[in-house]
Amino acid sequence: MQENEGEEPMKSPAQPVDLARSYLLLNHHPVVMITSAANGRTNVMSASWVMPLDFDPPKVALVVDGRSFTRELIEASGAQALNVPCPDLAAKVLAAGSICGRDCDKFAQAGLDTFAASRIAAPLIGGCVAWLECRVIP
Repeated sequence: MQENEGEEPMKSPAQPVDLARSYLLLNHHPVVMITSAANGRTNVMSASWVMPLDFDPPKVALVVDGRSFTRELIEASGAQALNVPCPDLAAKVLAAGSICGRDCDKFAQAGLDTFAASRIAAPLIGGCVAWLECRVIP
């Protein structure tokens, strides 16, 4: 592309990205809300690190930090739900991903409505476009 004579050259819109956070440029999976329940406690977390893994039997892979309350509940129960939110829930998804549920009710804090799942103890989030009730494969 040639620059027109007398015009200022276009400034690059590129911005440097910290290498440790560069994975965010490649992660195009939808954000899901992972719900979990064990020992009378429930939690929700927003996550992008979820992907289909296999077809038969159907499997998904997700990454949940080993120190998180969600991980603690998933390990205790062996189950979690993946809730696929619609754009109208964006602010609530952000809220659920910004607070720790170990010491508060994140569902209430984020203004999320829930209903009972049919196969697992983790609640499902109202207003989502899809729900997957999942069990951990040992």
